[in-house]
Amino acid sequence: MDALDKLQFLGQATQYEPAEETTVAGTVLAPKAARDLSGCIFEAATPHGRVPLLKTLLTSACERDCFYCPFRAGRDFRRATLKPDELAQTFDAMHRAGLVKGLFLSSGIAGGGLRTQDRLLAVAELLRGKYGFRGYLHLKIMPGAERAQVERAMQLADRVSVNLEAPNGERLARLAPHKVFMEELMRPLRWVEEISRRHTSRPA
Repeated sequence: MDALDKLQFLGQATQYEPAEETTVAGTVLAPKAARDLSGCIFEAATPHGRVPLLKTLLTSACERDCFYCPFRAGRDFRRATLKPDELAQTFDAMHRAGLVKGLFLSSGIAGGGLRTQDRLLAVAELLRGKYGFRGYLHLKIMPGAERAQVERAMQLADRVSVNLEAPNGERLARLAPHKVFMEELMRPLRWVEEISRRHTSRPA
C-alpha cells in the first residue's frame, strides 16, 4: 500500500476514537478531491474555530488485547503502519492542498508504549519543525509513556488525551487485561494536570 492507501485504511479505524467532531461519528466532510479519504476527515471544534480534521492512527498493529478494540492483538485483521516521515509528508501535502487544517493522531501499541509514543512525537516534531505546520494538533498519550514524553507532547500539541476506558482498575481488567490503571493511565493524566498547572501559574 502507498501512503494514501494506508491513510485511508488507518483513518477509518479512528471512527472509534473520540476527538473533536461536531458531526455524527462517521459523517465525513471531505471535499471531492479527497474522495479517496472517505472516513478520515471530520469537522472539528478547536480553539482555532471549526476546521476539517484528519483523524488517523500511526499503526493498526497492536500488542494489547483490549476486548472492545477492533484491532486488538490476536484478531485476524489486516494491519497497516505509516512511518513518521511518511505521515508527516502526506499530511503536509493535504494541508497545502486545503483539504485539512488539523490532525488527530493516535496509534496501536507496537514495540511498547514508550517506543510508540516516540513515533507519535516524531510526527509532531516533523510537522512543527520541517514543515512549519502551526495549525491544530491533538496527540494521544500512550499507556506507559514517560513524563518527559508527556511534557514534550504538550509542547508540540494543542491538545493531548489519554484513553481512560474504565473508572477503576477492577473494571479496566475486564475490558483491557494488559493495561495497568494507575501506572499506565492515571499517572500520565496527573502529569498532564501538573505540567499544565505549572505553565499556567507562571508569571507573565
